Amino acid sequence: MNTAKEHYDRQLGAIYSWMTGSPEAALQRNRDLFRQLDIENVPRGLAVDLGAGSGIQSIPLAELGFSVVAVDFHSGLLAELRENAGNLTIQTVEDDILNFAKHMDGRAQIVVCMGDTLTHLSSLDAVQTLFSEVSNALAQGGVLVLTFRDYVSMELQGLQRFVPVRSDDSKILTCFLEYHEDTVEVYDVLYLKEAEQWTLRVSSYPKLRLGKNWIKDELGRNDFTVLGHELSGGMVGIVAKKS
Repeated sequence: MNTAKEHYDRQLGAIYSWMTGSPEAALQRNRDLFRQLDIENVPRGLAVDLGAGSGIQSIPLAELGFSVVAVDFHSGLLAELRENAGNLTIQTVEDDILNFAKHMDGRAQIVVCMGDTLTHLSSLDAVQTLFSEVSNALAQGGVLVLTFRDYVSMELQGLQRFVPVRSDDSKILTCFLEYHEDTVEVYDVLYLKEAEQWTLRVSSYPKLRLGKNWIKDELGRNDFTVLGHELSGGMVGIVAKKS
């Protein structure tokens, strides 16, 4: 069984930006989201982006005036981030997100863990550890923004478990989901066209099944007040403030 890092190193990292579509559209979605969440009124200072990828959270945060520490385990995606960031104040860190605090200088005003990064952790204990570390790292009144895919409220059945992701003239990506009690095994089925021949690459990794109520309870145990949450397009979004 692959870890999330092994799966990204072997398969997903090289196509991740292609998979997510237009970089500018992704950046604009997060600019709009941060505006909707009133992040513009968070005191400026240090921001930490956990699972930063190619920068679709880090760049909008830096544009708002934050000094961003962008943490990810994939060197290729961080290289894309540095290329995309230009002269913005973003420090890239290649490491496990559980180790983020050792790369900080002072307390953060905002921490974001978005996309589906939270479900990449290895266990519920790891999620609890992350929340404790984030609570310790945030300034009083600091903000935590989470998004993660909802694998709990509805379990896909039969052919619904085959999920088309994206395709073009040279690549076709489909996911297949295999549900277990605490995890869902995600199989990324990738066809690549090379010299007029199609080749098949398949790799999989487990993602945690995280319920929003469990997340909210754990945040409460770590001195957070949940300001709001919503479910949209299969994703859960939670904003919390350090009490």
